Amino acid sequence: MDVTALAQTAVSGLANGALYAFVGLGFSLVSRSTGLINFAQGDLTMLGAMLVAAMSEAGVPLLIAVPLASAGCAVIGGGFYFFAIRPSTRATMSQLIIITVGLSILIRGAVTSVWGTDPRQVPPFTPGAPVTLGGVSILPQQIWLIGILVVVAVATAWFFRHTTLGLALRASAANPLGASFVGIDPRLLGLFAFAAAGFLGGLAGAVWSPIAYAQVDIGIGLGIKGFTGAILGGLYTTFGPLIGGLLLGLFEAFTAGYVSSHYEDALIFALLILVLLLRPHGLLGRSRGALNDEKPEEILSTGIRPTAFRRRDVVGLGIGIVALALIGVALPAVWLSTAIFTGMEAITVIGLVLLTGFSGQLSLGQAAFMMIGAYASAYLTVRSGWPPVLALLVGVVLSASVAFVMGRIIFRLHGFYLSMASLGLLMITLTFAREWSGVTGGPSGFVGIDSFSLLGIRLGSDTAVYYTVAAFALISLLFGMNIARSRIGRALLAMRSSESAARACGVDVVGLKMRIFAFSAAIASVSGSLYGHYLSIVNPSPFGLDATIQQLTALTVGGFLSLWGAFAGSLLTVALPQVIGWISGSAESQMIAGVEYILFGVLLVGIVMVQSSPMLYRLRLRRRHGRPASVVAASERAQ
Repeated sequence: MDVTALAQTAVSGLANGALYAFVGLGFSLVSRSTGLINFAQGDLTMLGAMLVAAMSEAGVPLLIAVPLASAGCAVIGGGFYFFAIRPSTRATMSQLIIITVGLSILIRGAVTSVWGTDPRQVPPFTPGAPVTLGGVSILPQQIWLIGILVVVAVATAWFFRHTTLGLALRASAANPLGASFVGIDPRLLGLFAFAAAGFLGGLAGAVWSPIAYAQVDIGIGLGIKGFTGAILGGLYTTFGPLIGGLLLGLFEAFTAGYVSSHYEDALIFALLILVLLLRPHGLLGRSRGALNDEKPEEILSTGIRPTAFRRRDVVGLGIGIVALALIGVALPAVWLSTAIFTGMEAITVIGLVLLTGFSGQLSLGQAAFMMIGAYASAYLTVRSGWPPVLALLVGVVLSASVAFVMGRIIFRLHGFYLSMASLGLLMITLTFAREWSGVTGGPSGFVGIDSFSLLGIRLGSDTAVYYTVAAFALISLLFGMNIARSRIGRALLAMRSSESAARACGVDVVGLKMRIFAFSAAIASVSGSLYGHYLSIVNPSPFGLDATIQQLTALTVGGFLSLWGAFAGSLLTVALPQVIGWISGSAESQMIAGVEYILFGVLLVGIVMVQSSPMLYRLRLRRRHGRPASVVAASERAQ
């Protein structure tokens, strides 16, 4: 084995690992003080890189640009906590995660609108040739990155051990209730943590940007890798994210150099799921038991009646069937494809309503199950000549099986683990779809997929496809209503409000989560299969992060507990890009994408803030009980 090549690989891995350590430290700061995972951490790093690139192009010296970019990200992080997280006092864990996802989308949309998606180059801090030590080349900027990380690590350790605020953070992380009893204000800790995490993210992006190009689409990958490093080392420890980030960088470099550069990302995300399974507290951490994510759910639960089918449900179904039938006849042909895509989206969102709204488990990887269904139908119909119905059923079984196995791993944990693990699963699936060309067709995917057919009848026209999708959407709705209006639905609501109380009442919490996750994956697979048959082509592009953003927005707009709302939310997300293009009169895809991201982010943050506001909660209490909200709230507290 070439020792020089081995050392060169290690140097590259440590440099990348230093970046992941920076991002992981930001995750750790926020999680230790608020119990949240800031999904915007990777995009704050991206923003720091883009700000430095823009200021550098404008002639601002790097000595000034780097602190300004870091401070700007700190202001954004702290301001977001103050104006969005802090007022959402009654938000659930899933809602708070969605708010941070909204910040991520807002940052991405703003950067896309202002600077576009083209990579931007930043000059190194120290110009000159690489430093050579024993045949190993080291870029001066890599030395800067690792050196600044060491300074940050030492400063972080000193801060946590020798400052009042640092000791308060440690006390709050160890015993939040006890810390509040001695006067530690969790809101102050949250504000500091978000601002400090934003500063670290901006600093990481600023220092790293001269090594590689600054571009808008690096945020989500950095976020997942930074989180993986933090989990690997110990999310709730001082030095765990540092050690984990460096180890992850080495793992990535040696995997790319000696195993496969094509499946490098898939192996990293598989490592995330493996670490969550075997040692969720990390190499340096100690087991903390089950994480407590049982945040108040009253803002979602207020007004819910005993779950049972009623006359209103039957009437609603009848009206819905008639409305969908008339749409297929009255809608102009130019808008019929929009209705088709809306129906496909609604099928997936119905599963999310049950998974996220009813059971409180936020999945960010439903597009992975859509992809499994789409590729199963494409492969079996194109390569093996199977009937589309059988191919669709195979995709359903595959998706449900993957979800069931994954749920068995993840649902023994709590909180944000499903969100991150499901996002990792999406990235793994995308990697295999791009690289496993012998089965998936590679980046180009499958072409020439036959239209969906049933009993030998080919459903090729847009009208026939619309009624097919509408039928599947109604079937999914009926299954969803059957679950929601049953003992399972009551168990899901009880579990969402308090897992410990539901478990004490005999509910198999883990088993119930696994089954509802498998159901949501199965109907997402149906949506993916219909998508492939309609467009006659399947490739990885439509199933990436944008699909997750659309699904989350549709869920939030339609309502977390509204199965019918899945249709309204899906219509908004599908039609919005077309409306933006029509209003702006522009066909520039970057501009439309930027505005679309901004609007989706505003919808996610704004709607969740309204849903979780104390004022809305009091109004709902008053409407429900017919008494002043203060009296009702006081009586509930007394109980």
